[in-house]
Amino acid sequence: MKKNIFCLALISCVLLFFACASLPSESESVPSSSSAPASSSAATTPSTPSQQPSTPASSSSSTTYLVLDGAETYTVVWGDTLTKISRSKYRNGFYYPLIMMASQSVVKDQDKIVPGMRLTIPNLQANLNDSRARESIKRYILEIASLTERKRPRDAAGLRSLANSL
Repeated sequence: MKKNIFCLALISCVLLFFACASLPSESESVPSSSSAPASSSAATTPSTPSQQPSTPASSSSSTTYLVLDGAETYTVVWGDTLTKISRSKYRNGFYYPLIMMASQSVVKDQDKIVPGMRLTIPNLQANLNDSRARESIKRYILEIASLTERKRPRDAAGLRSLANSL
């Protein structure tokens, strides 16, 4: 009898654990639109917002500026990471903070992107050609590097190296 009760309690705890672990948090909720990708290939559509500043991701007092002319919209698919997306779009995985800057309303944490999220992929060259945008990107990458230092020191070093080359 005690063995049956113990097994039932153990199974209940395991089920409760997996039920709680599978609930999405606020930052990783998937948009409820019916435009989620049906295939494994991600959809990219050109977007033509005007050149405009974006809002800062942190509580820093300086304004973040980003050129959004020629930006694309990208829908996240299963298995995507910001580094993979950055590598495919910019040929350098360390440019993922640029995607975070442009998609701040969606991406709060680099590790929490989920299928169905729609990200803005800015035109890298347009931003590097604009001195204000380049400086803003450099500051933001250094900020992300300092936040990444404890969990991923090698990534932080790569981000610092990229920022110093801008």
